[in-house]
Amino acid sequence: MRTRSIGTVLVSALLVMGSTAVPAAAASVTDVVPTSWAYIDSAAPKASFVDHSGSAPVGARTYANGTIHVSKSYVTFDLSTLRGSELSYAVLSTAETGVTDCAHPRATEVWLTGPAKKPTWNNQPAELAKMGGPYIDDRCPSPSLTWTVTEGVRNAIAAGRPTVSFAFRLPETQQADVRFGREYSPKVKLTLSHNKLPGKATDLTIDRQPCTAKPRIVDDSVQLGATVKDADHSGIGAEYALWPVDRPDQRVTFPETGRMVGDKVWADVSRFLTGGVAYAWQLRGKDYAGGLGPWSAVCKFTTDFTSPATAPTVTSPDYADVHPGTGGTGVPGTFVFDAGGDTDVVGFFYVDGADRPFHATADRPGGKAVVRYTPDYSGSNSLRVRGVDAAGNSSPFAEYRFWVLSNQPDVSCTPARAYVGEPRQCTFTPQGETPVAGYVYRLNQEAETTVPAGPDGSATVTVYPDNPDFRVWIHVRAKLSTGYLTSLGETELGIDPGHPIIERRTERPIFGRPIDFTLRAVLPGSETFTYQWAGGEWTTVPVGADGTAALRVAAAASGWNMLYVRSATAQGQRSGMQYLNVDVASNKPQVVSAEYPEYVPSGGVGIPGTLAFTSPFPGVTAYTYSFDSAPPVTVPADADGKASITFTPTRPDWTILTVTSALPGGGTSETTTYQISVRHWAPQAACDDQGYVKPGQVVRCTLSPVQANVATFGWSLADGPENTVPPGPDGTAAIEFTVPADQPSGRYLVLRLWSINETGLRTEVSERNFYVP
Repeated sequence: MRTRSIGTVLVSALLVMGSTAVPAAAASVTDVVPTSWAYIDSAAPKASFVDHSGSAPVGARTYANGTIHVSKSYVTFDLSTLRGSELSYAVLSTAETGVTDCAHPRATEVWLTGPAKKPTWNNQPAELAKMGGPYIDDRCPSPSLTWTVTEGVRNAIAAGRPTVSFAFRLPETQQADVRFGREYSPKVKLTLSHNKLPGKATDLTIDRQPCTAKPRIVDDSVQLGATVKDADHSGIGAEYALWPVDRPDQRVTFPETGRMVGDKVWADVSRFLTGGVAYAWQLRGKDYAGGLGPWSAVCKFTTDFTSPATAPTVTSPDYADVHPGTGGTGVPGTFVFDAGGDTDVVGFFYVDGADRPFHATADRPGGKAVVRYTPDYSGSNSLRVRGVDAAGNSSPFAEYRFWVLSNQPDVSCTPARAYVGEPRQCTFTPQGETPVAGYVYRLNQEAETTVPAGPDGSATVTVYPDNPDFRVWIHVRAKLSTGYLTSLGETELGIDPGHPIIERRTERPIFGRPIDFTLRAVLPGSETFTYQWAGGEWTTVPVGADGTAALRVAAAASGWNMLYVRSATAQGQRSGMQYLNVDVASNKPQVVSAEYPEYVPSGGVGIPGTLAFTSPFPGVTAYTYSFDSAPPVTVPADADGKASITFTPTRPDWTILTVTSALPGGGTSETTTYQISVRHWAPQAACDDQGYVKPGQVVRCTLSPVQANVATFGWSLADGPENTVPPGPDGTAAIEFTVPADQPSGRYLVLRLWSINETGLRTEVSERNFYVP
């Protein structure tokens, strides 16, 4: 038996069958092989040929002795794979292994039969229903034929049979005709698409509490939960049923409200409920396919929508609403909640001043609860208390106010401020009425330390705050003689991190030249500086006798570079981290041009301009430049470190110039990029073409100058001969041309234009395109 996902269903076979659709419900597809096969022979009416090694004969065959044998074949399949499943479809498939005459159409029928353990011709299993097929296949013999046997399998399941048997036979009109005889492979396959149904729901809960034999009492907000598992691991849902216990005819069903991780489902049933009614409920799993599992056990609950009417009374022998208070933080007190005989009340819900919730159970319905509550802070406190019934309905609240005596210890430390790592003496002094046995203290979130109290109840400790990067607090609780701990007393220890001082000695840092700093230690006893420059490795240098160190670094790039420095003592005490952000100027050359300023459309084709190179870095010996990634050219710098070149554009639009300088002592500067915008000077043309032209058409254009002092306009059609025309009094010129008769359609005719001024300077060529449809 082989099971696979729905993705491997024999879709082609089903399409051939004309099936309505493969139900989306089918969660898995299983291929089942026969548990047995047999054939019967009219010439041996009492024989049963079971699990024969050859093919399965169907119809008539002529033997060597001239006798005609008529046969039927039977296959039997185990249906255990469908246990707990819902069948979507079933297909029977096999291959033809022999055909007497392919000229005669295939008409092999498949019939659902009774059990076919050892069939004989004289004792044939009952043929119960004809199945659909075989489906069209023009191949002969066919390697794969299919029949739809869904109803046959369902019939067998409905009859309670653990197996299903099918007969392969020919119609009565063809059964004895040898021309229609065929043989089939006994390796028949039954393909079952089925959906495993959800299992029985378990772990029933009411408001997340397990169902019990005694019905729970609930308020008007109820959630019913359960666990439902599905063998196909498809998304699981549920169908719920709810009814009043004494009115089962009012049963309602509804889907789950939501799902949770771990096959959990839940439903909010508040909308169905009425107060003072006993309800029963159950559920069953429902998968994505719509398959339904069995109903669960029945669980019951009773509703109570009526809240207790009277607020409880609250008293305490230990804490009262009297200033300055009694007890203290960490000192528990007894509080008594009294329902005053309201038998609906079975417990109490209360919150303190920090809104922390608590619950206490009454000693009897309508009775009392005695609780111990420990205040966390001194001064005015309160408890807000409600009575709660069995359903969770609550009464109005009673607020009990009381004062708590201040007993958290006083904390004082000397010196008030010191360098990081220096010792501090901190004294803890008791407050309140209860004797103090000791103190528990810590710095920030470090581990706590316990010290005993002296005869006067105080204690003095020495602490060493050694972290320069955070503010430091000392937190102290007094340990009372009763064993209780008070709330915190605390104070901040003033810390001077001892940040070192960074002095930059290089007045104007520039890329490619060293940068000098002086580091000055501030933390007493500092013996080393550890620094990081521009994201590099951390480096340690000694502190000199005067408390300083000289530092020389080189920038890896121009722009902002960060220097971090901290100092450390011989004992390893670190100072705070100091930093300085240093702006390192670029050493790339500057380019200046009066004729071709950067980014500004200027000059023109054939118009020379001077580009001057200078450098912020002294001693530059040469400059190397390139236009538009052309091979670089090097020019020497003069004694002042300057150079210049002449630039004569050969085309308009953008030209990109890159320049570097040769630094003294070797090396190359950063690269300057200078962007030159060369103006267009070619004339403009206004023509009467209306967007397209035709062969033989005369086109007339007016040429307008862009170049100053135009002496001649020039024009040509594509690569044809050049023509010239002088400008008229208004500076324009008129031209006309005829579109060539052989101009190809679907192409453009190009008009090329230029001008020449009175000095003989010729502009670039502009083009005007004419489309020929």
